[in-house]
Amino acid sequence: RVSPLCLSYTLDNDVLTTEQRQFYEDNGYLVVKKLVSDEDIERFRKEFMRICNKEVNLPGVLIMGDEIRKPNLIRSEKTVNKVHDFWEDEELFRYRTPPEV
Repeated sequence: RVSPLCLSYTLDNDVLTTEQRQFYEDNGYLVVKKLVSDEDIERFRKEFMRICNKEVNLPGVLIMGDEIRKPNLIRSEKTVNKVHDFWEDEELFRYRTPPEV
């Protein structure tokens, strides 16, 4: 276990535990379970799929995936790696607004 004084990427305060800070130091990301409600996760997932399936017309959106070029491929969470430039989609972009985030 590393002393908080040796951690480079977080501040010593009451926001993160020492374990969370060490995990971030080791992995470069932090997972906080149950921070976002299951209902919101489901709403974001549904809107993500609507964007992937081009049911929503968003100017400038970029859908990335290894197999996207196959003409008959059904897009899913397993075939789409990223969606870029989706800020005009109010439902999905809402992920950044909850105070707990």
